[in-house]
Amino acid sequence: MIKEIVRRDFKLIDENEEIRKIFGYIYGEAEFPIIVSNKKAIGIIDERNLIKSRVLGNEKIKRFVVGVPKIDGTFSIQKAKSVMIASGADRLIVTSEKEIIGYVRLVDILKKTGLQKTAKELMKSIPSLEEKNTVAEAINIMKTSNRKFVPVLFDKKFSGVIGVREILPLISTKEKARDYHPEKTSLLETSLVGLVREIPICNENEKGDEIIKIIEERDVVAVCRGNEYLGLIEEIDLL
Repeated sequence: MIKEIVRRDFKLIDENEEIRKIFGYIYGEAEFPIIVSNKKAIGIIDERNLIKSRVLGNEKIKRFVVGVPKIDGTFSIQKAKSVMIASGADRLIVTSEKEIIGYVRLVDILKKTGLQKTAKELMKSIPSLEEKNTVAEAINIMKTSNRKFVPVLFDKKFSGVIGVREILPLISTKEKARDYHPEKTSLLETSLVGLVREIPICNENEKGDEIIKIIEERDVVAVCRGNEYLGLIEEIDLL
């Protein structure tokens, strides 16, 4: 049953709180936020929504909430997986006797059922940028592709990714750019140098079960042929 694998590292946050209250989770420093209205779960934060408009931090959380299904802790693994597939959600809120007891991730389900696909079958070919490109260009790709991460190359070789975690501090501040280009007045005009996050790399024949382990720990994996970038795999791609 799902209650045997439910994750309990969560915090209930009211929809009328300021969005900055969940920034700690985005930065990997706080528990998973489940958003409630009148003490009833209404959804979770979709990180992709945070970069679709300028975020100052004082906006109400409810602007960024996405609804996800709630399931009972007595659900079977297969039934929970079916709910994920039908809803397109990679996280579900878990309840017991109408009380929220936690949440479950797609990787938790797949660790039980297995995943008979290779990296080549799972990856998505997201447009890449060079480190010399700007933060604004990365945001544009995130918006158009509806992704959390953008691949970054250096001398045409895969370097890493830039994600919501790296971009959020830049779009939620009023500070001016502080680089070697005094004519730039916005942090969004700065290059990606120094912002790129290193992530695990696998080859296109990597098996699904190994990819599950990587995604659980690092959220994203790059698929490469040597130094040649082929695509990215995020948790949602495992559905």
